[in-house]
Order: sequence, then structure tokens, then C-alpha cells
Amino acid sequence: MASIHPVPPREPNHSELVDSHWSSLKADRATPISGRLGQLALVLLGVDLAIGVWIRFSTTSLMWLDEALSVSIAKLPVASIPAALKHDGAPPLYYVLLHFWMQIFGSTDFSSRAFSGICAVAAVGVTFVAVRRLWGLEVAAITAALFAASSYAAYYATEARMYALVTLLVAFGILAITRLFERPTPLRAGLVALIAASLLYTHYWSLYLLAAVGAWFVAAGIFGTKPDTRRSGRFGAGSLVVAGLAFLPWLPTFLFQSAHTGTPWAVTPRLQASVTGVLHFYDNQGAQPSGGTTITTLLGLVSAALIIGAVFGVAKSGTLIELDLRSRVPARLMTWIVFATMTIGIVGAHMSKSAFVPRYASVVFIPFLILIAIGTGVVAVPWVRLTVVGFLVVGMLSCSLAGTTTQRTQSRAVASVIAQHAQPGDLVAFCPDQLGPSTMRVLPNGNLRTVAYPRFNDPRRINWVNYAMALKSTTPKAFAERLDGAADGHSVWLVWSTGYGTYKDTCGHLASALINLPGWGGHQWVNAHPKIYYQSMNLTQFAPPEIANASTSAP
Repeated sequence: MASIHPVPPREPNHSELVDSHWSSLKADRATPISGRLGQLALVLLGVDLAIGVWIRFSTTSLMWLDEALSVSIAKLPVASIPAALKHDGAPPLYYVLLHFWMQIFGSTDFSSRAFSGICAVAAVGVTFVAVRRLWGLEVAAITAALFAASSYAAYYATEARMYALVTLLVAFGILAITRLFERPTPLRAGLVALIAASLLYTHYWSLYLLAAVGAWFVAAGIFGTKPDTRRSGRFGAGSLVVAGLAFLPWLPTFLFQSAHTGTPWAVTPRLQASVTGVLHFYDNQGAQPSGGTTITTLLGLVSAALIIGAVFGVAKSGTLIELDLRSRVPARLMTWIVFATMTIGIVGAHMSKSAFVPRYASVVFIPFLILIAIGTGVVAVPWVRLTVVGFLVVGMLSCSLAGTTTQRTQSRAVASVIAQHAQPGDLVAFCPDQLGPSTMRVLPNGNLRTVAYPRFNDPRRINWVNYAMALKSTTPKAFAERLDGAADGHSVWLVWSTGYGTYKDTCGHLASALINLPGWGGHQWVNAHPKIYYQSMNLTQFAPPEIANASTSAP
């Protein structure tokens, strides 16, 4: 049962909010898990870690849009990557590192994704070290268990994207800040600056994370009662200034991207997403176990309860839990980082009219897990606490295992039909162009011509610059007439899908416009299956009069 612990009003003690986090962060936990129960927990942790590592390199899906774009850009010469990213909308560090990784290990789906897998595995280890240093062995072990099992972490460990690298850098950042507050030196502050700059060059949501951390540094530098706390806070704030200066060479590109490469279909998130957004860590682009939303809902509810326990709960004897509305010292820092970052990010999304998707919250994923691990400490009985952790781990692993078979793109089916039936000189068109990068990776390198809607350009990459204007500059009818002129007596294979934001029914109208061209015929080869594939596709062959008439007149 729970009881509310009444707290009389009092003036805020600023020093308590900064000093205690670095001098006495050890969680005030009940009886630790030890003895035979501890041995069982250790065995289960080993099994969890082994399965988690395996999952991070296991997926049966081909690369979808974002991954294919990453690999396509990273294949360019290093000097050409910044210019390509200017039209894409991302910072360069991940792409440069992936470039050199592929130089050594190749650019197959497995080898390209393995870089993320390595980052994800390393992040578990670094997180364990950092958390043990601050909150003790049990919190560190629980955090590592949750991290290893997490479907969110596993999913992005199998993607050729920057999110696993983000979590690794955040883990290093927590460890570096911990060392800075243990003993503030210019060298340790320099390491914090290096990690902060690396985050800025990896994902732009790091700006919001560093703003939240920077506010904490300033508070420590001003209100800390201990000289070392104040010095650490000032060193930390200075390190973020240095990181900002290091970002200046990229600033013109960032400003250009902000002005010209925003997604035109973005739905501005509501402010409540700053709280509820972190609970989407169990919903990863269609990766659902048997039981689907029931399991993810339960995981979210238990996680929310544990976070509340981490912030306000105090373990008592038996099953009693008291709620102290002043909040618990061990959880204050991570609570601030998670929810201040999310709030600043959502406000930033409103100001920039951009979107929020759960993967952007990777910058606060590790603090989120730490909060849950701290929250388990309010469960006083060790075997009950282990049962709660076990439920979370098993539920997360079931989602993670489902992710290994989740199909992110239907490009294999489309490319297989084109390879078997298309003739040299045929024209393959993609609508929208977002279907192009993943399909082009598996499309045979034969004598096929390829174009993409709306710009009639190379479908291997997307030019996001002024994308809304590009959509308005053409119509399905005009594009169909242009395909008619380019077909030159060959078939047009249209790879198309509906439901892409501002496209709405544009691509369906393009298919109708092609079939309505005088003398043209059409045949549907592949139907989109959005319930099976995250990126589903239709494939329709359109034959110009020369081919259509020949096929109908053949004996």
C-alpha cells in the first residue's frame, strides 16, 4: 500500500538540488538482492545480456528508406558528405564514421548495420560502469538488464542510423560528468566538451539535452555549497561553451537545413508529449510481439509507476511505500534531464514547426532506464523487486524478438518481380521518391532507367530542400506525360504507395493518369501490405501503345 507523506511548505534549498547529486547519489534502496536470490539474478542477467547481444545483430528485414539513405550518403567521398547532408537535414559525424567502417567491412545490410550493433553493445557496458559509480551495483545491474532487453535499443541497434551512436555518446557523457564532479580538472572538462560536441555533430536533438544539462551546470556553479561542486558546475558550463564553439563550422549548414529541409508533412507535437513521449520507447515502427499493444501498454504502465516511485517513493517495511512529495535525491538529476530535455525539445519543435518521433528521444533513453532502475528500489521485498524487474525484462525481450522478424520494407518483393520481368531499357518510376533508396539497393544493376516523383531525378537519394515547393511544382498528369515521353516504346514500372503525408492520393492519381494515357495498358504485380511492412509498396507495369497493342494482337 502507499501513503502520502505530508510535507510542510518550505523555501527551496538550491544547494540540496545540486550538491547531493554528486556527494550522495546512492539510491536509498531497501534490502538488496543477495544470497541465492542474488545468484539467480546474476544467472538471469547473463542470459538476458547474451540474448540482447544476439538480437542486436539479428534482423531478417532489408534496409528501409532512412537506412538506405544513410548508406548511400556514407558511400560518398568524405569531402562530399557535407554537401549531400545539406540536402538531407542531418549532422555529419555518424555518416563519416560509417564511411570508414564500410571501407573496412563493406556496405552490405549486415555489415553496415553492424556499426550500430557495436555501438549498442558498448553502450550497455559504459552505462553499467557509469551507473554503478553513481547509484551502486544493484541499480547498475538492473539498468544494464533493461538496456540489454529493450526493444527500442535493439531495434535501432539493427538500423544503419545514428541512434545507437547517440546512446553510446550519452553513456560516455554520464560517465565523464560523473568524473568531473568527483574531481574537477580542465582535462576532465575537456572530455565533457568533446562528448558534447560529438553529440551535436550526431543528432540535433542533442541541443535540447545539452540545454537541460547546461542549466544544471549553471545551478551547480552558482548554488553549490561545496567549492568543488561550484567549480565542477563552472567547468561543466564552460565545456558546453567549448562544444558550441566547435559546432560553429557546421552552423551555416545547420541554419540552411533548418530553413529548407524540414518535413512538409510534420505534425507539430503537443506539449504533453514531453511527458508521454518517453513511454513510446516500446513502440518501434511496427515491431510488436504476440499480444502486441497489450504487452507494450503494460510495460509503459509499469515503467510509469516505477518512475513515479523513483521520484517520490520511499520503501518501507513489508509492502508499504510512502510518497514524499519533495522528491527523492537519487532521482532528481535523471528526472530533470529526461523531462526538461523533452519539454525543451517539444517547445523547439513548435517554434521550428517540425515533428517529433520516438527515435529522437534517444538522447534521454539511458536516463529514462536509470529512473526505472532507481524506481525498483521502492519495492522493499527483494524477491518481489526481482519479479518486477523480470517482468520488464521478459516483456522487453518479447518485443525485441518480434523486431528481428519485423519487415521494414517491401522492396525485396518489388525488386524480384522487376528483375524477372522487366526488359532492358524499361523505365522504373518511384512515387513518392521515398520508395527509391531502399528499392535501388536491391534492384538489379541492369539496363533499366530510374526516376522519382516529384523531381524526375535519381531515386537513390532524396533532395529534401524546399520539398513542399517541389511537390507543388508538378502534378500527376504532368508527370505521367513526362513518363510517356521518356518511355520510348518501353514499359514503365511504377513503384508507388499512398499515405505519405502531403502526398495523400498523389501517387494513386499518378497510376490513374498513366493508365488513362491513350493506348496504354496496365498490370498490377505487387500489392502493398502495410500491416506486414513498415514501408509498403505497390508495383504496377504500364505498357505504352506499342507493347500493349502487340500483346493484345499476339496469337
